[in-house]
Amino acid sequence: MQRVWKTITGFYHVCARGMAGRQIFESDEDRWEFLELMCECCRDAQVTIVAWCLMSDYVDLVLLDYEDKMSTAMQRLLLTYARRFNKRTGRAGCLFRERFERRSLDTDWQVMEAIRSVHADPQEAGVSLIERYPWSSFAEHLRAYDSDAADATRGFSDPSCVLELFDSAEGFIAYSLAMPDGGKPALRDMKETEWERHAFADRLAKSLGVPLRDVKAAPPARRDTVIVGLHDAGFTVRQIERYTGVGKSTASRIVRAYAQVDAQVEGSR
Repeated sequence: MQRVWKTITGFYHVCARGMAGRQIFESDEDRWEFLELMCECCRDAQVTIVAWCLMSDYVDLVLLDYEDKMSTAMQRLLLTYARRFNKRTGRAGCLFRERFERRSLDTDWQVMEAIRSVHADPQEAGVSLIERYPWSSFAEHLRAYDSDAADATRGFSDPSCVLELFDSAEGFIAYSLAMPDGGKPALRDMKETEWERHAFADRLAKSLGVPLRDVKAAPPARRDTVIVGLHDAGFTVRQIERYTGVGKSTASRIVRAYAQVDAQVEGSR
C-alpha cells in the first residue's frame, strides 16, 4: 500500500501488519482490548474511525483525519497494544511492523472501494462470509441506516460521513457483496466527481471570503456565511463536514439557525 501523507478529503486507508506475519490476536479478549484502545486513541486525536476489520495478523481501517493527527493516534495505539500483548503473553520484541501503511483516498469511489475492501478481508482470506464475520464494522454500517443518532454510535466506527455514498442499506449491501468478477458496482460513475465537487466548493468558499481549508478556524460570522452558502448551493451537511472540518452537528445547527431567520423574515412581510 502506497504511503501518502495528505489528502484533500481527509480519508485514508490504513493497514497495520504483524511483524513477519506474526499473529497479533490470540483471543476475543485481545480483540476487544484493541478495539477499545483504538477508539480511545482516535477520539483523543480527533480521528474518525469510518470502517475497521481485525484479522489474525493485521488490522485494516478507513480513517477520517482532518487535523493530521492520524500518525499520533496510530503510533500510540500500536505501541500501547503491543506492550500489553507482550506482557500478557510473555513474548518479547516487535509485534507490528515498524511502520503502518496508509493510502490517501481522494475520490468518493476510492472511499467506497476502501470500505468494501476492508469488509471483504475475511471472505477473500477464506475465513468467513463478509456478512457473518464478527470482527468488522460491516454490521455497524448497516445499523447506521435504520437507527437514530444515539444507536448509530454504539459501535466502534462512525459511518455517518459516508452513508450518502451508498444511498441506502440496500445499496451498501449490494456494493459490499459484489464479487470482483461481477458487474460494475452501483455508483461507479462517481469515480471522477469528487475532485470537481471539491474544487467548486473551494471556489464558492473563496468567493464568500474564506478558503475551505480555513473555514473551521475562521471567525464565527465568516464561517457561518460559508457553511450556509455551501448548503444553499446544494452541498449536504456531511459534504460540508468533510470539506471544511466543521463538525456535522455544528454545521446542522448553523444551517437550521439561518433557516429560522429566513422563515421569520418571510413571515414578517
